[in-house]
Amino acid sequence: MKSLVTPLERVVAALTYKNPDRIPAGPLVCGASRRVYGVTYDVWARDPVIAAKSLMAAQEMIGFDGFLTLIDLSVEPAAFGQKVIYPVESTPLSAAFKGDMLIKSIDDYDKLEYVDPKKADRMRDEIKLCEILVQTKGKEVPTMGFLYGPAGTLSMMRTLEKLSIDIAKNKSVVHKALKLINDVLIDYAKAECETGIPAIVLDVLYASKMIWSRKTYDEFEGQYCSKVADEARKHNTLIFLHNCGHGPYFDTMINWYKPHAISFHYVPDGCKDYYDTKEKYGKQVVLIGQLDNPRIVYPGTPEDVINHCREQIRAYGPGSGFILATGCEFPPNASLLNARAVVEATEKYGKYPLLCE
Repeated sequence: MKSLVTPLERVVAALTYKNPDRIPAGPLVCGASRRVYGVTYDVWARDPVIAAKSLMAAQEMIGFDGFLTLIDLSVEPAAFGQKVIYPVESTPLSAAFKGDMLIKSIDDYDKLEYVDPKKADRMRDEIKLCEILVQTKGKEVPTMGFLYGPAGTLSMMRTLEKLSIDIAKNKSVVHKALKLINDVLIDYAKAECETGIPAIVLDVLYASKMIWSRKTYDEFEGQYCSKVADEARKHNTLIFLHNCGHGPYFDTMINWYKPHAISFHYVPDGCKDYYDTKEKYGKQVVLIGQLDNPRIVYPGTPEDVINHCREQIRAYGPGSGFILATGCEFPPNASLLNARAVVEATEKYGKYPLLCE
């Protein structure tokens, strides 16, 4: 029997540390939704109407509790002129990964100019995607906008390796570029928020041990991207963070962004395991995650996924303030049965009082 509780009501309960009918399920189905609607990835990624129809069809079939409007991480750099590669059946990517960088040398930083997010093709598509989902399903299913932070955006035009060298040798040039990029991102966040989305997800991947130190992060992203969060708050939009890197700096992220929730893939820096993470951060922010994509969600069976979900429900579920989700976007070509398994796990083990406690 279909639940009388809507996904929106379920997520709101979790975000306010109340016990919903069950723990919300967020397998973060984004590009994989194209397979439900029956289109190729290159079409899905460039047509917001088709993307919206795909996401709604996937939600109807799988039963997950929210739309994440992550198209891919080349949306922001494309606005500044970075070329993008559109494979037929895999995630679009910046051509910088293939050696075709917009910023080929230190002198090329001067190529960057302010762009209006509402006029940049791919940013405009993201805004339209948010608008369609809010207008069509907003009373039942929450829509989360998405924005890649300024450091990540710049690296997509320069590569992380070369950006790191530039930081060491030409700090002032990098700061100038980050300031300009961030000005665009502030207006981009404003445009997304004006569609009526209840929450926006800021991808702050560089706040993790796998990339930068805390000091470097503070200087080259925190001080800038925090202004994006400030803009979203002006519109009463909730701030969610996403960081799928190893050893994410939860303390640094909380300090800069004052988020309502953090989506993550790996145990935060300074924590030993699931339980330690819950103990240290479970009352500061709502935790979203932490299902293992490469080792379980992608190669595993639905039974494997359900067992993995049960472990995390046992660790994070008591006391609520938890949304069960994949640690990053659901693998675009993984079995959709595994996305459904995440929902089934919450239906079986995530009802209060929790059966797995």
